[in-house]
Amino acid sequence: MYFKHFLLGTLALMATSAFAAEPQRLNVEPGAHHPVLSPDGNTLLYSTVDHTGLKALNMTSGQVSVIDDGASAGFRPVFSIDGSQVIYRTASTIDGLLYRDVRSYNLHSRQSARIAEPSRDTSTPVALSGAHSFAVSKFSKIDVCINGSHSLISPVDDAHTYLWASLSPDGSALAFCEPFKGIFVSNPDGSNLRQLLPKGDYITWAGDNTIIAVVSHDDGYVILDSKLVKVNTATGIVTDLTDDSFNVSEATAAANGIVVFSDLDGNMFTLNINAQ
Repeated sequence: MYFKHFLLGTLALMATSAFAAEPQRLNVEPGAHHPVLSPDGNTLLYSTVDHTGLKALNMTSGQVSVIDDGASAGFRPVFSIDGSQVIYRTASTIDGLLYRDVRSYNLHSRQSARIAEPSRDTSTPVALSGAHSFAVSKFSKIDVCINGSHSLISPVDDAHTYLWASLSPDGSALAFCEPFKGIFVSNPDGSNLRQLLPKGDYITWAGDNTIIAVVSHDDGYVILDSKLVKVNTATGIVTDLTDDSFNVSEATAAANGIVVFSDLDGNMFTLNINAQ
């Protein structure tokens, strides 16, 4: 059971929030989608709208490297623990069935290697990245792995499904979305449950006590408006990061406060939420 007064306070704060920083456009080709930042915020992964191909942008030099041009290579890639490698999957069809392999790409040597042959396994790359602590949404459950020990939890009563589950950088909190009930934060075991927003997508931690999320409204067919917000998970304070000039599509963040988001037209923008 979450706290309704917490939600009411959050909604009031949303109405009076101010912008933290001005987004700056990144110099990537049009049609860039599905951004994923490295843990240190130095490397940005992105793909095409249908997840074909995967590229890496060095956020300091602006140099772009092509990691893979295969089908589905851009579907939720992840970084290794030290940020030096990218773990991703590509898709192929064998006898009419979809198979996916697992590959790694070294950002320093720019070499790729297949680390698992094509199979029907649906494991997400985060579970294959070497991480000993992580969280993965699995339909009506969340798989929370702490130091290699897995637990399947369902923190929200009558939850239909879970999306965007992830642990905070220090591992002390779990954030996730239940599409019909909102965005929540809890302890890793699902206790101390609190609703942060009544709706939202693409939840990402931007610090131990900060998440970002995309909040949109539609008429059932077309997105009418879509903005990026940050939420202080300790206080519930919500701050708008974009205004009506942006129609935000997806977002990603690093623990140091670097944020990247795409718009519906396939442009990429960055900002530092710690820069006031």
